[in-house]
Amino acid sequence: MQASLIYVALAAAAGIGVGVMLGQDPAAPESMPVATDQAQTRSASSGAASPDTTAPGGDLDLVELQRSLQDEISARRALEKKLDSLSRRVTALGNETKASTDTTAANDAAANSSEASGQGWFDEQALIETGIDSAQASQLKLFFEQLEMERLYLRDRSAREGWDRARLREEMRRLDSSEESLREQLGDSAYDAYLYASGQPNRVAVTSVLASAQAGQAGIVAGDHILRYDSQRIYNWRDLRTATTSGDITDVVEVEIERDGETLRFYLARGPLGIRMDSLSVAP
Repeated sequence: MQASLIYVALAAAAGIGVGVMLGQDPAAPESMPVATDQAQTRSASSGAASPDTTAPGGDLDLVELQRSLQDEISARRALEKKLDSLSRRVTALGNETKASTDTTAANDAAANSSEASGQGWFDEQALIETGIDSAQASQLKLFFEQLEMERLYLRDRSAREGWDRARLREEMRRLDSSEESLREQLGDSAYDAYLYASGQPNRVAVTSVLASAQAGQAGIVAGDHILRYDSQRIYNWRDLRTATTSGDITDVVEVEIERDGETLRFYLARGPLGIRMDSLSVAP
């Protein structure tokens, strides 16, 4: 009996459960309070709670979570920028398509707006003020309105039948040829007034000049209006392009300029002038 007590004391000193020494099952409930009491004693003696080392990763998991969240925010912002860019492109494409296929509605709206402001598509009075008699002014107005309706129906047919742009341009040129015939019938001055009355460009305005080009060296400046090139009346940029590319490149031609109501003449080599230009509608 005394020997058994000695073994128990030695086992307790070594941290071995008393129940084990006495032959009891280590998993039995009687052995649990001993381990629990020992853990509480160690926790109390340390003066602080031990970190939870059983949680996977601890602070490392929190850092990874924050990093993932930041990556998600960056990816979302990049996606929003792409969506915004795509939205602008779709809007621009829609506007272009609408402008090319729904010209009839746009022209009708413009006509309604002009009529609401007291000005129609064709300013007949502007013709009369240039010296054209009222009967001819009425005929020119009728000609313009019929031609404009043909253009509207042509665009409408193009949209309905799905024409390509080349076919539409070719059909438009056919209509434009009738207006070119009118130009020959009226003469330069009356045709100039007709273009203005119908709201079409009748002047080519210089917007900028290359200083080293022949126009810049000759003294042509921004704001000048090009009236004639090699004795040919210029009403729009197409007229000027046709004039500069025809004839012999070695020719010297007269270029007539209007500046602040004054007419100036320059003599230049045929070919590019070295200018940027815009087509305007200006009262004759």
